[in-house]
Amino acid sequence: MKLLFAILVLITTISFPGITQVTHFTREGTISFFSSAPLEDIKAVNNRVQALLDNSSGEVAVRMRIEDFQFRKSLMQKHFNENYMESHNYPEARFDGYIEGFDEFAEDAYPDEVTVRGNMTIRGVTNEVAVTGSFRRAGPHYVCRAVFPVRLEDYDIRIPRMLVRNIAEVVEVTVDLRLAPVN
Repeated sequence: MKLLFAILVLITTISFPGITQVTHFTREGTISFFSSAPLEDIKAVNNRVQALLDNSSGEVAVRMRIEDFQFRKSLMQKHFNENYMESHNYPEARFDGYIEGFDEFAEDAYPDEVTVRGNMTIRGVTNEVAVTGSFRRAGPHYVCRAVFPVRLEDYDIRIPRMLVRNIAEVVEVTVDLRLAPVN
């Protein structure tokens, strides 16, 4: 069983090239988004988010398949994948970055808020971002949570004129990760 686990970690590390030493990971992180518009609120959740942390450097990598977002209505999910995200052409979104000041944290004393900086790629468009959130130790795990806005036009996501009142130009993204130790 340990050999199988080691192989899975090796394969996962290869798909996250920025991380040099994986110390904590999850394949069951959650990213959700909420769009509040005059005619309709839209919420979707992805519970299959993969994330890695190198706790010697504070480097972080997050990957998710766009098709894994689940919506309340199946038609919303279909339109999201086919018309807006074009998940057949852009199947994955990702973030590669680092926790600012990570090397200065005391062993079990973390600040209430941290800033994570790096590159976020959605629909093939990469932007440099800085996100503030919480990062704390819970036994052998790291628990991370952040809520931040994403402007659709920054990632070339176009809303047809006739649907402008149904979909917000800026969506609220929530990230919840519980990273377990590799060993």
